[in-house]
Amino acid sequence: MSLISRFLLSLIFLNLLLPSTLSCQIDEVLPNPYGDDGREYVKITCDGNCTLTDFESTFTFGKGSYTIANNASAFKNFYGKAPDAEGLRLANSGEKIQLTCENTSVSFNWKELFKDEGVLYFQSNGRWDFKYEDWSSFKPVRDKVRGRIIITPAEYVFEGEGYLASYTITQENFKGNFQIALDASPVGGLPVEEVYLARKYPVHFLEGSYRNFHYKYAVSGNKVVITTENWKWDNRGIIVEFESIKIARALRDLFENDLKYEGKHGKVSGIRDFKGFKDGKVMEFDGEVELYILPDRNPVFDFIENSRGFLYIAVPYIDFAWFGKSSPLLDAILNASERGVKIRIMLNNYDRNREIVDFLNKIPNVSAKMIDGDSFDQLHGKYMVTDGEALITSANFNKYGLKLNRELALAIYDRKASNFLKEIFENDWEGREGINSAFSLLLLGLALLTGFYFVRRLS
Repeated sequence: MSLISRFLLSLIFLNLLLPSTLSCQIDEVLPNPYGDDGREYVKITCDGNCTLTDFESTFTFGKGSYTIANNASAFKNFYGKAPDAEGLRLANSGEKIQLTCENTSVSFNWKELFKDEGVLYFQSNGRWDFKYEDWSSFKPVRDKVRGRIIITPAEYVFEGEGYLASYTITQENFKGNFQIALDASPVGGLPVEEVYLARKYPVHFLEGSYRNFHYKYAVSGNKVVITTENWKWDNRGIIVEFESIKIARALRDLFENDLKYEGKHGKVSGIRDFKGFKDGKVMEFDGEVELYILPDRNPVFDFIENSRGFLYIAVPYIDFAWFGKSSPLLDAILNASERGVKIRIMLNNYDRNREIVDFLNKIPNVSAKMIDGDSFDQLHGKYMVTDGEALITSANFNKYGLKLNRELALAIYDRKASNFLKEIFENDWEGREGINSAFSLLLLGLALLTGFYFVRRLS
C-alpha cells in the first residue's frame, strides 16, 4: 500500500472516531428585524436529509447548514451574502416552525418568549436564549492585579482623565477631565444635578435596545474603578480600584461602543436625597480579577452553580420572574441547595422583600433576611461570596439587571478579598455596626472619666 493510500485510510479512520459536529437543530431565528422584514431568517443544521416548515411553506435540504430568508435580495443587501433559500415569512408574535431530519424532529415557537423588534433567538448550551441584533459581544477579560476594596459609606474621590459611566450621578465625587455616560431615562426621572453636570463636562445620555445603562465604572489611563454605587457613597456598597492595561482597554472600548446609543435625556426630576456617613472600611488585595460585560456574558448563574461550602448573596431585592417558563436564578439557587451549599441571602428592608424572604427560608440550606443599618442608608451593593472567590456587580437580581440592562460584573479570585467581604456580610447579617474612631475615643473618654469618678469616691 502506498504512503498516500495509508494517509487517506488514516483520515477515514479518524473521521469515524471523531463525533460529528452536525445535528438536527434550529440554530437561529430572527422574526422581526429592525427596519426591513424582508431580511428575517432562520438558520438550521441538518445531519442528513431534512425538511423545514412553518406549516405554510416547506423547504427541503441535504446534510449541512442552511439559512432561509424571507427575501433573498433584502438579506443579501444587509448581510452581504445570499441565503440558501427564500420565502419563509415569520410571525412577529410567534408561531411554530419545525425541522425534521431522517431520525429526529425539533420545533421552536417564540410565542412565550420575550418579543420585540430586533430580537434574535439562538441556541445556547442546548437551550433557547435571545438578544437584540445591535447588542455587542464583549468577552470576559482576566488579569492579575493589585488593588483595594472600599466598603461604602466612605469618603472617596476619583481623580484623573478619561471616561466615567453611571446609571445616575448626583454627587461630584470625581475630579479631572472626564467624558461622562449616563442613562437617559432612569426610573423616577433624570436627577436635576445631572443637568448641572452637563454644563461642566461632556455628558452623553444613552438610550437604546438595552432597558437601562445601569453600569458604574471609571477609567483613567490604566487605573480602573468598578462600583455598585451611582457615584454617591451613603449606601452599603462596594468600590473596587486597581490598575490593569487589559481591563482599562476593555472599558474604554465599551464606552466608545455605547456612544452609538447617545440620545436626548428624558424628563427631569427633583434633587436626590443624600445622607452623610463616614465609616468606610478598606482592604488591599493582590490576585486575579475577571471583568464581565453584561448581558454579553452573565457570570451570576455560573457563580451560584459553582459555589462551594457556603454562598453569601447580598442584593437590595430578588425577583425570580424570567422569560418563558424558566427561572435560571431560582434553578441555580435550588441546585446549590441540593448540593449542600449553605446559602445566606441578605436583602434590604423593603416591604416587597417580605414574601420572597418567607419563600427563600422554606428552601433547605437557605437562610434569608432583610437588614437595616445605622451606619448606612440602604443595602445597595450587589455581591456574592463563596470559598476563595467573590463576584461584585452593578446588576440587580431580576430579569432586567441580568438580561436586559447594560451592566458590569467583576469576579475576584483572591482568598484575602473573599474573606474580607465574607466578614462584611456577616457583620451586616448580625447587625454588628462598625465603630468609627471618633466614637471609639468618645467611649474611651467616658470610661476614663467613670473610672476617675469611682477612684475619687473610694479615696
